[in-house]
Amino acid sequence: MSFLPIVQRELRVSSRRKVTYYARSVVATIGMVMSFLFLFIGLVGGAKSGAGNFAFTVISWYALLTTLLAGIFLASDSLSEERREGTLGLLFLTDLKGYDVVLGKFMAVSLNAFYGLLAVFPVLAISMMSGGVTGAEFWRTCLALINLLFFSVTGGMLISSFCRSSMRSLSASVLLLVAWLVVTKSASVIGWYFLGNLSPFEAFLMASDAEYFRLSRDFWISLGASHVMGWIFLGWASWRLRSFVDKGKSYERKKNFFTRNMLAGRAARRARLLEINPVVWLLDDSQRLRWVTRVLVLAALIGIAVVMGKNGPMALYFLGYATWPFYFLLKIFVAIQACRFFVEARRTGALELLCCTPLTMKDIMHGQWMLLRRVFLWPLIVLLLTHAAALVYMSSQGDQTGMPAGFGSFFFFWQFKVIPNNLADFFAIGWFGMWLAFSMERPNLAAGVTILSVIILPMILMCVPTLVTDAIFICVGWVKLSEDFRLRQYEPLKTKAAT
Repeated sequence: MSFLPIVQRELRVSSRRKVTYYARSVVATIGMVMSFLFLFIGLVGGAKSGAGNFAFTVISWYALLTTLLAGIFLASDSLSEERREGTLGLLFLTDLKGYDVVLGKFMAVSLNAFYGLLAVFPVLAISMMSGGVTGAEFWRTCLALINLLFFSVTGGMLISSFCRSSMRSLSASVLLLVAWLVVTKSASVIGWYFLGNLSPFEAFLMASDAEYFRLSRDFWISLGASHVMGWIFLGWASWRLRSFVDKGKSYERKKNFFTRNMLAGRAARRARLLEINPVVWLLDDSQRLRWVTRVLVLAALIGIAVVMGKNGPMALYFLGYATWPFYFLLKIFVAIQACRFFVEARRTGALELLCCTPLTMKDIMHGQWMLLRRVFLWPLIVLLLTHAAALVYMSSQGDQTGMPAGFGSFFFFWQFKVIPNNLADFFAIGWFGMWLAFSMERPNLAAGVTILSVIILPMILMCVPTLVTDAIFICVGWVKLSEDFRLRQYEPLKTKAAT
């Protein structure tokens, strides 16, 4: 048998796929549009010498965000899908080892993302040629981005080796990456630099010339340590697959006294939901997600309180940046939960059964939105009201913090639009994500495509108001979902008439 046969097969298959070529063309086109836009903004703003640095910084941060998301959404279901389909045992009936399967899956899920990242590098080089960025900073940033992609993909594959459900694997991958970045960053802040250097995010931050001249040694240590952690994740996933097959059993949780009581309470609670809506009854296992949502909102409230405690003239300006990561994580979990029903229903064949029942699309959508409200409504209301109250308070303190007269009111209205924009984003994610999960050939990617379409791409089109793009996504999602559901509902009737 040849060395790494699955890797060779995946490379041959990918070389024949059109998406392999289309993906990097699309990414390069988007990158060029962004480069032109931000270079134009820098030149119009009067910063001719720093226009290239501004564009380079913004595009590299966009690349960072999409790289992390690509690794999570592409790799989180790579191994769990094999376990669900029952094909993992068939692979190990041959001479394949655990690392053969893991490296083959790694190559399959990361190749297009790697090509897309390579397509961004010439765009960053254009920004470098505009001034303000050195060649060494450019290459360090490229290395840090490649390392980030490697780390996120390997982390997603490790979680995928533990999970069976695609949605749980996706949620756990997001939590692993966020927890890793938060813990390592916190360790770096308090002086535990050994733990802080395990984060690939630290290497990205230290890639700039201003940081590298002070922390050149730490940059290479962080780059190497986080890269080694990625290989540890791959090795762990390989051992997990091999031991899973050797033991001949799944790693199901033992049902002890507490587990039996918990399952009994859950069954009684779900029995009451069956009379309300069948969709809520099918998917009411979101206790962990509720706690994750509450923890995120609590962390956001702590961040708002910290910013409110700084009475400087720019505290109001930075309030939006302090709350943006928490809004973004909440949107990711909303997309996962919104897509979950149709993803699992299509995988198990329950969707065709539902189309044969008296349930209408209105009943299914009512259940979907009821489930989203049960998980996200009150935490979101608390966060939005607290954010609005903080904006009102801080804008009223403008004259006492050294701001010019009217400066606080200007920033209040400029920042307050974030609240209705975020609220509209949640509705757009819900409707558009449901439609994608219902209609995509690979519904497991629906959550990632939803975040990319509704959140990331509109950030590039800054000239178009967010409320306008959200309204478009809501209308498209609602109309197309109605049409596709109606067509799918008629398919069993057509099949029956033909027979």
